[in-house]
Amino acid sequence: MNKRCIGCGAPLNNDEQICRRCFRLQNYGEYQEPITTNEDYIKIINSINKNELIIYVTSLLNININYLEKFNNIILVLTKKDLLPKSVQDYKLIKYFQERYPNLKAIEVISSIKNYHLDELYHKIIEYQTSKNVYVIGYTNSGKSTLINKLIKNYHGTPPQITTSIFPSTTIDKINIPITNHLNIIDTPGIVSTTSIINYIDHSMLKKITPKKTIKPRTYQIKGQGSLIIENLIRLDYDTQNTSMTIYISNSVNIIRVKPTNPKMKDQEKKTFFVADNEDLVIEDLCFIKFTKRTKINIYTNIAVGITTRDNLI
Repeated sequence: MNKRCIGCGAPLNNDEQICRRCFRLQNYGEYQEPITTNEDYIKIINSINKNELIIYVTSLLNININYLEKFNNIILVLTKKDLLPKSVQDYKLIKYFQERYPNLKAIEVISSIKNYHLDELYHKIIEYQTSKNVYVIGYTNSGKSTLINKLIKNYHGTPPQITTSIFPSTTIDKINIPITNHLNIIDTPGIVSTTSIINYIDHSMLKKITPKKTIKPRTYQIKGQGSLIIENLIRLDYDTQNTSMTIYISNSVNIIRVKPTNPKMKDQEKKTFFVADNEDLVIEDLCFIKFTKRTKINIYTNIAVGITTRDNLI
């Protein structure tokens, strides 16, 4: 059996426990693009028996659950609760997903960093597992590897071993992690979304847009026409009645208000959205914006980032 890196799943040709790529990332913060592709990762997901227990991990800051329908036995794990304001209540988040995905075995709201609800999740895993193997899947930057490291520490009693980072495709192949004699966690590579903003920005900007502390929502009272510029990445022009919009975004990100007549970024590609009074505007892996009245939004950017609307999460 080929030996593999315990940090990312890459094949090893020597007696080391981790590959050079993981060593450089863990010790020096140096990121090297993987040679594997998103197609390779999706093949791994497709190879999983649909009746195995799946821990489907998604961040509350960027909900990505396109593969739910592939499996019959899913616990949905909503991570990074510590980054949302404390006023956001768990039961409302759980109800939001129960109403839309009634066939899930369970839904858990967690914070791996704070060790929040990890015991509850572990007991659900034991309750619903159909074999010794339990698979963990999710998109890049969902908090998947951080969760697995905390499961290792809490329930196996050994130091964390999975390499974690804010960079995409840190894990590049399946990693088998024995937790007990009756439970084997299998980590899978994070699925890469081609429309995520993290594919189009440099490492310094990636660090800036990645929240590290509880987000302080920024609420703007708006009336008529106005404009916001987010880190020279996105220009947002709005047109609405007297209302407000609240932006959930990293505290480190700069947002400035400019007059609608200001030409900055208006030469970039424009997309128009009509956001209802019960909807969020989501800019993938950057932010989501809650509106309280119907608002016309023009987005200007040359970045091929996904921008969608959804029912209000909060």
